[in-house]
Amino acid sequence: MESQTGLGSSPAADTGAQEHRGRLRANAIGLKDAIIIGMASSGPTASIALTLAAIVAASSYAGPIAILVCFLPMLGIALAYRRLNQWHVNCGGSYLWAGRAISPYFGFMVGWVMLLGYFLGTISDVLPIGPYVLQVIWPSQANSSVGAAVSASVWLVVVTVIAYVGIHATARLQWLFAGIEYTVITVFGIVALIAVFGGNSNSVAFDWSWFSWHTLGGTTGLVNGILIAVYMFSGWDTSIYVNEETTDARVNPGRAVVIGVITLGIMYSFLTFAYQGAVKPGALQANGDNALAYIAKQLAGSPWDKVMILAVMLSIVGATQTAMVSGARIAFAMGDDKVLPPALGRSHPVHRTPYIATLLFAGLALGVLWLYLLGSSSIQDSFDKVIGSVGLCFAVFYAATGLAMSVYYRKLAATSARNLLELAIIPLASAGFLIWVVWKSVPGLGGWNSSIMHYLYVMLALGVVLLLIARALGQTTYFKEPIEAYQADV
Repeated sequence: MESQTGLGSSPAADTGAQEHRGRLRANAIGLKDAIIIGMASSGPTASIALTLAAIVAASSYAGPIAILVCFLPMLGIALAYRRLNQWHVNCGGSYLWAGRAISPYFGFMVGWVMLLGYFLGTISDVLPIGPYVLQVIWPSQANSSVGAAVSASVWLVVVTVIAYVGIHATARLQWLFAGIEYTVITVFGIVALIAVFGGNSNSVAFDWSWFSWHTLGGTTGLVNGILIAVYMFSGWDTSIYVNEETTDARVNPGRAVVIGVITLGIMYSFLTFAYQGAVKPGALQANGDNALAYIAKQLAGSPWDKVMILAVMLSIVGATQTAMVSGARIAFAMGDDKVLPPALGRSHPVHRTPYIATLLFAGLALGVLWLYLLGSSSIQDSFDKVIGSVGLCFAVFYAATGLAMSVYYRKLAATSARNLLELAIIPLASAGFLIWVVWKSVPGLGGWNSSIMHYLYVMLALGVVLLLIARALGQTTYFKEPIEAYQADV
């Protein structure tokens, strides 16, 4: 129980905080590594590249306002992750916390949604890698399906091998990628600002009306901008899934998610503001699939567009790897609890990584990659619809984490006004906001009876089937674990 371990206090090398002690490599990475891994999972450069045109279309030039509004509940959920990590340091994160605080059945379904989110996120990340690689090294073959599949497969194998070897190697790769991509996108962001404020003929001159309610498009524009912003932020929680491998395991992973969300909030607001007026709105929408490269070419010419493509590609590769790292550790925790096949809970005897779960994630991603790129248009359309539910999955399990926080700490929340605010009001308000986002997102996906939602219902139903199988087999004690609640010191 947390009241016995002590909130916020742990030795510098807290191997005792590991719930899978000896199975994952303790103290393999530090606080800064955990931060960069979490930010890489969100993929700032790739996210801006993919959403810039969409957020300008949704909220005009007031997109940064929508991002800042979304930032507040994201920070509220990050604070919930920080506090819950001091209770149980488990790489399963919300799967374990929701199961112990509310219900093991609820926890299982939260874990299943987490797996869906990160697997679908891996797929959505890996699909664009091939075309981006070809644009850099072989532009004439940029539209080749076979070339895209081969180049993406090579990168997927590379990041899988690194993830297989260990989290330390993963962190080193992420630092390399981050150093390149953050430098490129920041430098070009400054160039874009100079163009906007300097009266460049290809740019839109800044005006204070950008931040008006009218420019935003009122409530509709704000809501649509927030929906896009939720997708942009998704993935920052990866820092928690490497908690058992982080120094000062009860404290540093929680700090990492909070610092990561704050940093992402600043980056997304600044970069969206910097790039949104760099080119005329019609040109931005016409080149929305490759917005940053188009902007770089318009402002600086070739070959600087290729430099921007490289930065976006590295961001996508980094996000792919960290999504795989997250999904593998969630699957490892569930496999170790025997609510999923126990083989997933095996760790490598030398590298101490969840190698079977990692290889399974990579193998499935590789299969889907080739099936998508070489399949028929109907197959591609089906995958596109499934991938469309990624944002919903993240919003749902983020909300579940906020709920688990308030339920576990309900007795402590009742002891003072400050505790009530920090332990109940903020997490519940943040969770409520995300549920509202889900509710507002569904009409844009075609409604509750759309094909996208049908695919999601089938995937959720598969989770229910797996839950019933695990319960019926009786090989796990997960469903018999007692519900816990924090006991306030008297």
